[in-house]
Amino acid sequence: MFAEKYADRVEFLTPSSIRKMMAIAKELVAHGKTVYELNIGQPDIECIPEFCEAIEKKAKTGQLNYSPYVGEKYLRETYARYLNNFFDRRSKAHLVIDTENVLVTVGASHALTSTFLTVCNPGDEVLTIEPYFSPYKGFLAIAGGTLKAIPTRAEDNFALPSAEEMEKLITPKTRAIIFNSPNNPSGHIYNAKEVECLARLCIKHNLFLISDEVYREMTIGDQEAFSVLQLDLGDEEMNEKLKNALIVIDSASKTFSLCGVRIGFVISRQPILEKIGLVVAHTTACVSDIMQYGVAGAYDAILSRPDYLENMRSVYRERLEETMRAISEYLPDVVAPKPDGAFYIMIKFPEFEDITEFCHFMLEKFNLGGETVAVTPAGGFYLTRDRGRNEIRIALVVSPEKMRRSIQIIAEALKAFRQFKVNLVRPML
Repeated sequence: MFAEKYADRVEFLTPSSIRKMMAIAKELVAHGKTVYELNIGQPDIECIPEFCEAIEKKAKTGQLNYSPYVGEKYLRETYARYLNNFFDRRSKAHLVIDTENVLVTVGASHALTSTFLTVCNPGDEVLTIEPYFSPYKGFLAIAGGTLKAIPTRAEDNFALPSAEEMEKLITPKTRAIIFNSPNNPSGHIYNAKEVECLARLCIKHNLFLISDEVYREMTIGDQEAFSVLQLDLGDEEMNEKLKNALIVIDSASKTFSLCGVRIGFVISRQPILEKIGLVVAHTTACVSDIMQYGVAGAYDAILSRPDYLENMRSVYRERLEETMRAISEYLPDVVAPKPDGAFYIMIKFPEFEDITEFCHFMLEKFNLGGETVAVTPAGGFYLTRDRGRNEIRIALVVSPEKMRRSIQIIAEALKAFRQFKVNLVRPML
């Protein structure tokens, strides 16, 4: 009876498959079931201690104030110093980031929503590489835009198609290309050649290039992440055009295990940030000053002891290796490309047309010794019809032993599900 009261944009908004599975898992845990929650990228690693120390110090002042809508200067300075140091430590040439190139937001989600509201009008299109981070679709829908897919395949290790194939997808309505590297959900890292290809397409067609780099520090294979900030197109005019097209998204969530803190960043040229900043000013007014103080303490800490991040990467590498061994042992018939970055694995089950029913069966109707597993059906990570329906995404967010146990549970749940389906089609006695 209230349908006519709502704006059209909310009709395009639905909870992601990640959140749907999380809600079910949380309810089961509340009722005493043991659930390995591999469905969401919530690390079980303790947050960096300097964050808590900085929060405590700030709280003791008794002053928790409004912040500038662009973010506190001390955080923007510290973050810019961190980002430059990230490349300098590796002796990588890069664009130098100054304080004025940084805007603070309420997490990367807010950074992306504000960016889409800034660069897109209703009816505009943005291209993204699938599989993609499914909330992009909702973030863009709020701006009235439409997300379109650049398809990749697990069998090709999610490599980009040719420039000619991608160019066919660009229309007069296209405003930007957004990509995520290291990629959530596939773990693929786009190399320098692939990133340059995207950049040249954006320059040729006067598009923004939005690079989501929230997993920059999460490299768990042999390949390093390649940032758009490292691009050099070999021509001064082209490089200048590139600078006017670049928008980089980042977040403290995964780097420091601070998902609930909700501090993100937009990095770009000042005229672009001024426009995005106006959206921030008129949506959130400002970001929590005490959280900014804590995150600044975290970035300060890793500038003096970068071993914190290397230790964290080692934890995820151990989980990855144990999980891949378990997949080989318990799930020999699946397709599971080993990821180079982020902390997710995409697993394709050729026997299924649609794996969603199995995911719910395993979570709600199956247990092995009182334990079960929550995973994310991967169809929501694709825009192309029928793609990803026989895939799941798992997150490496529990110990190696629990990851191995989770794969074992998935394998046993598969056996039970096959029998369950057989029994369903048998006539009743």
